[in-house]
Amino acid sequence: MVSVLYSFSFNGQVFGGAGSPYQIQSVEGLESLPEIRRQDDNRGYADGMFSGRDFLGGRSIYITFLTLGSGSNTAQENYNTIQSYLLPQTSGTTPLFFMLDGTQQYINSRVRGLRTTLDPNYTYGYIVSQVEFFCPDPAYYNANDQTATLLYSPPTGRIYNRTYNLTYGGGSSVITTTISNTGWATAYPTITINGPITNPQIGSVTSGDSLTFDGTYSDTDFLEVDLYNKLITLNGVSARNLLTSGTWFSAPPGNSNFFLTGLAGSTLVNVTKAVVEWNSAYI
Repeated sequence: MVSVLYSFSFNGQVFGGAGSPYQIQSVEGLESLPEIRRQDDNRGYADGMFSGRDFLGGRSIYITFLTLGSGSNTAQENYNTIQSYLLPQTSGTTPLFFMLDGTQQYINSRVRGLRTTLDPNYTYGYIVSQVEFFCPDPAYYNANDQTATLLYSPPTGRIYNRTYNLTYGGGSSVITTTISNTGWATAYPTITINGPITNPQIGSVTSGDSLTFDGTYSDTDFLEVDLYNKLITLNGVSARNLLTSGTWFSAPPGNSNFFLTGLAGSTLVNVTKAVVEWNSAYI
């Protein structure tokens, strides 16, 4: 991460800041709207277009920086070092951390290009380069992870008229918590459900959407739901087949109320829970 204003960090290497041999000259694409994916279509044998829906595409960020000599290292030696941190990766992304207004933030990215100018300044130890980062997810996030816990408590009390034979303990109840997204873009939390619980359901009271899962889960089971990638794993193994019904939901800007419900026993009180993890999101 970084702690200096107007500095960036990728793969543990910091760009910018007082005394750094890598000085930021300009950044393009970060404080702009990403590419828009348009679903417009032509009107056939007529003028104009049918207006479709617009979605955000990926984001490309271009950082132009100056490499200088430092201490006993020449500019060329420092440039050779920085190249080792800016290699393309076959899959996945790496967080690009930055600090612009005093808040640690990051965007998930991968290197797509490194261009360096060879000119007289290069031979004098002033090496100008531009690195291109591609971000499949165009949103950037606060670096401080936020969590909220939905701790299940079995319902208490008796309901009349009663029907015998009675079963004592367990039952279902609805637990809610507030998810606060202080950004201006939609956040997609990850929710981890820990049993014992049967046929759990998680969702958003605010939007009215929820997901229901089949099965009985013990106190050693962890059912993880990634709302952004729409992935479901049970104890680290893909388990999309456990989803029986529902609509995927998210945490738009502001406050949202998430809930957990299902059938849980009373033998392991304060063990059944769902932990929600998220980062406030921006575009």
